[in-house]
Amino acid sequence: MQPLTRGRRVGIDFGEVRIGIAVTDSDAILASPLETLINNPSLMSELSRIFKEYEPIYVAIGNPIHLSGANGDKANSVRRFALSLRDFYLGKIYLIDERLSTNQSISQLHEVGKGIKENKSFLDQMAAVNILNQALLLEASVNGLGVSL
Repeated sequence: MQPLTRGRRVGIDFGEVRIGIAVTDSDAILASPLETLINNPSLMSELSRIFKEYEPIYVAIGNPIHLSGANGDKANSVRRFALSLRDFYLGKIYLIDERLSTNQSISQLHEVGKGIKENKSFLDQMAAVNILNQALLLEASVNGLGVSL
């Protein structure tokens, strides 16, 4: 394992309706849920506000590739979303395999006695936390995070 660079990171679980956001502390020890945004015309200004406040050294976005590893419509949508962040964010953007993050988040909700239906916004934030934790593990590994967009 290699030491992590100091600085905050932002994790995003992109959805057609809701966007879950998570952030790390400056030492990248803990990823925490931040908020859930609605995917509407004000989304980019809300994200810009978050990026200005937290000044992330990189952004990790969940990439919903198929179990086979192939890209589908949702993965292509995420890539377009990631590229649109370039309008206000010039740092590194990584697409992180999120094939099992939603299932993991659902399990975590059940563990604390919460249901999915009434906690959809929190579920999106937990998925963002899981994506960010996956990015931190990759960052600390020998191979690192790979190539950014």
